[in-house]
Amino acid sequence: MFLENSLENDLPEAMNFYRPLGLAEIVADKRKINKILRLASFSPDFSYEKKMDKKGRIYFDRYKYLGSGFGVNVHGYRRLRTNKDGQQVEKHVVMDWGIFALGKEDNCVQNSFIDTDDAQLMYCFTEDSMSSNSFEFRINNLLELTDKYKDLDSQSDVEGFEQAIRSINMAMLMVSGTVLLPVEKSDDDDFLNMIDEQLRRELANLTKQGDQQAELALRQMSIERELELAGRLATEDVFSIFEGYFLNLAERSGIFSILADILDVDLLTNEATSEEIFRLSVMVADTKTTVYINKKDLVGEPSIGMRLTGTGLLQGVINF
Repeated sequence: MFLENSLENDLPEAMNFYRPLGLAEIVADKRKINKILRLASFSPDFSYEKKMDKKGRIYFDRYKYLGSGFGVNVHGYRRLRTNKDGQQVEKHVVMDWGIFALGKEDNCVQNSFIDTDDAQLMYCFTEDSMSSNSFEFRINNLLELTDKYKDLDSQSDVEGFEQAIRSINMAMLMVSGTVLLPVEKSDDDDFLNMIDEQLRRELANLTKQGDQQAELALRQMSIERELELAGRLATEDVFSIFEGYFLNLAERSGIFSILADILDVDLLTNEATSEEIFRLSVMVADTKTTVYINKKDLVGEPSIGMRLTGTGLLQGVINF
């Protein structure tokens, strides 16, 4: 269960997350979309299935690539039934469908927990092990996740299970983006920023261990940064001040605004619609991730070393 149709239809056009993967126009054409969903159901590239339930149903998540690293997913069940000729045939029932996009690399994470919104979509709140950045993403492999929860007997078991999550794969579906020039920096600036970031990470780790002195030092560092930024914003352009940011626009949404450095560029094609999609490997405030954006929605020509700003949905899977 990825982006459910009912949820997607409630979003404004500016937040249509079918657009980044080149599917915004085809979703309204029942004949074309049903053809794709049949392919996903009967000829998936990979899938996950639960054990048969008491009614003889086997629930499944099935995934079909429509291009390199992205595609559609169907969620439903299959079971044997007897037809009018007395023969046993397998019936497939598709309950809902959505889209998925994979990151080019996995992220190592820590301090994770799972939460659910009012629409029963699930989000993983976690922390990048390398940068200590906290973020959330919408979970795609819900069937596999809920299957794992069935083996847990208590809330303590659930918390232990979630804390044991160490690897995820995520990518952003960006609805709009702009390519920016890199910030000009001297070698001294790079060195000082590196030292400053190392100190921040060390203080953050000590704070999590209950070190009150580290907590005070981290708070003081944050205040000094805010004062410095406030002074610079009075005379400088915001994009020349911030090297990168990762701003969650609404909790339990997975929607972020980012400013990132472009590390790698791929131009892909949606095989069902022939629309061209940029897949960009980016570094967002020391967290590496992947961005998918429709070529028509990106202002500027992306290249390694340039920067990217825009808004999108962070979605992905928990690796078990």
